[in-house]
Amino acid sequence: MKTVDIEVCFFAALRERFGERMLRTVPRGTTLAKLWRQLTAEASGLERLPVRFAVRERYVEPSYVVRQGDEVSIFPPVSGGA
Repeated sequence: MKTVDIEVCFFAALRERFGERMLRTVPRGTTLAKLWRQLTAEASGLERLPVRFAVRERYVEPSYVVRQGDEVSIFPPVSGGA
């Protein structure tokens, strides 16, 4: 099976759970939704957390298929105040 190497960066509460970043090797054809399911299987309690994804600093849909060398950022919901 062919694989691709990516870097995953985490923000806010996800950083506390996973660390700032990790290198990950995934099967070719992996979507961000599938990557998220894999990560939440390793860290229970996050399955229902609505997250946003960015690749190379551009927001993308969960259906995005990762490519060799992608830098994936995962953002949990955040709230701000005045």
